[in-house]
Amino acid sequence: MSRFLPLLQRFLLLAILLFAAGFCWVQRDTLAQAAQLTLWQAAFVFTGYFACYCLNALMACQVQWSRGTRPRLWEMLVINSYASLLGYATVMRAGYYGGKVWFYQQRYGLAASVSLGLQGWVSLLVLAANAWFGLGYGLWLQWSGQLRLPWVHWALVFGTLALVVALVALLFGLAAQSWLPERVQRWLANIRAVVASTSWREVLTLQAQAMLTIPLQALSLGVLCQAFGLPVPLPYLLLMAVVSNLSLVIALTPSNLGVRELVLWQLLRELGLPDVTLVGVLMVDRMLQFVLLSGLSIAGYQLLHRGTKPV
Repeated sequence: MSRFLPLLQRFLLLAILLFAAGFCWVQRDTLAQAAQLTLWQAAFVFTGYFACYCLNALMACQVQWSRGTRPRLWEMLVINSYASLLGYATVMRAGYYGGKVWFYQQRYGLAASVSLGLQGWVSLLVLAANAWFGLGYGLWLQWSGQLRLPWVHWALVFGTLALVVALVALLFGLAAQSWLPERVQRWLANIRAVVASTSWREVLTLQAQAMLTIPLQALSLGVLCQAFGLPVPLPYLLLMAVVSNLSLVIALTPSNLGVRELVLWQLLRELGLPDVTLVGVLMVDRMLQFVLLSGLSIAGYQLLHRGTKPV
């Protein structure tokens, strides 16, 4: 491992510590609210999100396992945590994808285009899983007469499905265009190869795992809502989790700040639930996730400091 890489990893760790300190200072009122949670409530929320992160790490591992690279679950969990924190400070999650590409390249020797294809494909499958869940669950709620869903839910569901289909079609269409520069053609060919080599069984497995994170997120949100005097029925919590995840398709701000809150505010306003308290709940939710990601990144620093793992 070159002498430059340990320095870069130390810089990333220092940047995370400074960013965490700055984030906590700016959100000190939110931190004070989070301190009102009981130990059991905080433990439940942390456990729920930790389980979600483990499922996300498992999905990232599986797409590599089927292609000859053997990352371990716990090291992928740390890599995801680092990349997520990098994504907090960038628009359109650019830091997240850039971080994943760098870590994949340094630890597993994967080409940048292959790394981008692997992570981009997993992200599209996760979005599609949330959209399919939102579609099926939403239709069941409406047909059973339990709830009439607002336009924001359907706009995100159908918009996400259309985006996933369009991106895959565009990828396969552009990869066959000879007028593109050779370097771009190679990149597109590598990304297309990742998608084309995925079996339907693997696609369905990854989507099923992505759907498992939805009830986990909903239960964590439910505990926070209950703690702040906003009891939200489970059907609404599941919708909140789905819409929150789908709002990433319009992540125009760092960590999707403001966009997620605006989408959920519109959802709950049209469902007739109080939305003022929700803003505080969502900020505490962000704070707890940030603390958990920071803890995982700091705890896993030595793991990433060991150097490149041979493929």
